[in-house]
Amino acid sequence: MPSPKIDNFSSADSFEAERLSLARRLHETLAQDLAAIGYRLDAVIAEPLNIELRAEIREIRMEVMRVAQGFRDEIYQTRLHTRHDVAAFIAQNLPKLRFSGDLNYPTLQREIEAKLNEVLIEIARNTLRHSKARVFYLSYELTDHSLVLEVGDDGIGMVKLLGNGFGLIGIDELLKQFTDEYICTSNETGTHFRVIIDRKHLE
Repeated sequence: MPSPKIDNFSSADSFEAERLSLARRLHETLAQDLAAIGYRLDAVIAEPLNIELRAEIREIRMEVMRVAQGFRDEIYQTRLHTRHDVAAFIAQNLPKLRFSGDLNYPTLQREIEAKLNEVLIEIARNTLRHSKARVFYLSYELTDHSLVLEVGDDGIGMVKLLGNGFGLIGIDELLKQFTDEYICTSNETGTHFRVIIDRKHLE
């Protein structure tokens, strides 16, 4: 598969690759475990509870969110994914798939850009592991108010966004931090994300 189109692409050196690999391993364990705990607390809060107990559990939930966000912030300081990382991941890990689209959408603010790149890598990883797809695609549209990204595959679909695996909990947590709205559909046509980002986040 040809490398995804991106201006001025260059490979990361071995030190940077090792650093990113370590950060990713930390991210995929602790951060996702914290997210899973948060979802379990949400489920408990939704049950019939007395006011005092509900308030206490909600306070614990907010503390879990604070710790998770703090951890993510620390990780992002050591691992700010670039579009070059996204392009490299797609080219190296999805060699048998046809890539449709390019990565030359408008540049976002530094933190938002890094989080979006992380999401794109996680979606691509999910395609690699589970979709049995033939095509991985990414397209974008710049409207008067938003940058709209369409990303996904033509695989078997039928994944659950909040399931306990596939990196999807991490995708959900990240997207909620910087999107106005996002939609994930997964069916016999594949898994498809529509991500809407306010233009105020453009660089």
